[in-house]
Amino acid sequence: MIDALSLLISHGVILLAAWRLLPRADLDRDPPPSLPSASEPHADA
Repeated sequence: MIDALSLLISHGVILLAAWRLLPRADLDRDPPPSLPSASEPHADA
């Protein structure tokens, strides 16, 4: 009984998290690229 209950609770929490995360609009968008700063070296070499 304990094993089934722990599986039900853990999977229920995972499903709840997925249900809360999937409708978010920001999951489909990448953040805008950051502008290179003067302190960052170039990788052209």
